[in-house]
Amino acid sequence: MFKTKKLMNMFKQNPLRLIIVAFIFLIIGLEGLFEGITTLYNEHHISIVPQILGIPVFWGLLKHRKGWRTLALFFIWIETVGSLFAMVIIIFGMNVRFFGISSLKMSFPLALVPCVAIFLMALWQYKVLTSKKIKKMFIPEK
Repeated sequence: MFKTKKLMNMFKQNPLRLIIVAFIFLIIGLEGLFEGITTLYNEHHISIVPQILGIPVFWGLLKHRKGWRTLALFFIWIETVGSLFAMVIIIFGMNVRFFGISSLKMSFPLALVPCVAIFLMALWQYKVLTSKKIKKMFIPEK
């Protein structure tokens, strides 16, 4: 009962947009965990992917831990640059893989849409984590 109440308070004290950003990191982290477990099952070796850090980033953002916010901003920076790079590659007709499907086998707009969506989502996440209200939440009170 105590942990449920504590968890509910954590959600009540955070703005919805911060909760959404945190859940995006949780989903990415769970996908990384799934990928690691799948690799262990199929290829019989452990695969540690950086996306798995999305799980502690989720908790760190909800608990207002400055270090986890910094790591989240670093991942968002990589996401932004990576999606821009993928857009350039697609525009110049080179190959990028989305969920195992070659971009050369897709129509141009279909190949470009995921990159644009990821880029826009990364910009929104950056805007949320650097807004004055959210940034202030991560400064420890003295």
